[in-house]
Amino acid sequence: MDWDNVRVLLAVARAGQFVAAAKRLKVDHATVSRRIAALEAALGAKLIDRRTTGATLTGAGERFLGAAEEMESAFLHAQGEISGVDLELVGDVRIGAPDGFSTYYLTGSLRDFSERHPGVRLQLMPLPQLTPLARREVDVVDGLDKPEEGRFVARKLTDYTLGIYASRAYLERRPAPADASSSPGRRPASNAPAP
Repeated sequence: MDWDNVRVLLAVARAGQFVAAAKRLKVDHATVSRRIAALEAALGAKLIDRRTTGATLTGAGERFLGAAEEMESAFLHAQGEISGVDLELVGDVRIGAPDGFSTYYLTGSLRDFSERHPGVRLQLMPLPQLTPLARREVDVVDGLDKPEEGRFVARKLTDYTLGIYASRAYLERRPAPADASSSPGRRPASNAPAP
């Protein structure tokens, strides 16, 4: 198995498109297509579905991706050991997160990360749900729900609660919502539509 073909598969899986992968690898689109075809022939399995909206991994592609990432990790580790230097982190990382979390927490943390790793370009994307993760539109997700399926590594960061807040002036004009727990059949206040 040719490592260069595996490297191309990783680029396509991460970019979600042959053209974008070719751009990252600084080769032409035909080379990417040819290398994916060679890898699929070597493995005897279709790894990528080509669609007008992009490229997605098949079931076999998803299973092979883990092995491909391990190969990449071993290769980079060996390269670092031989050269005797730490390899610099480089590349694009797309992070999806809800707007509020992005604005009030992530931006400060990402600034510190960018200063430590200037070769990494971070793209912060507003993310109301997990669907783009399954389509590989983002690399990292900070979300409210743990993904139920797919090959993801998930870790709980913290507990999260919602509340409704109002100024005293507002409450003088309008009554506070009733506590849902004390009134059967009422929806929780946190789900009430905004006035």
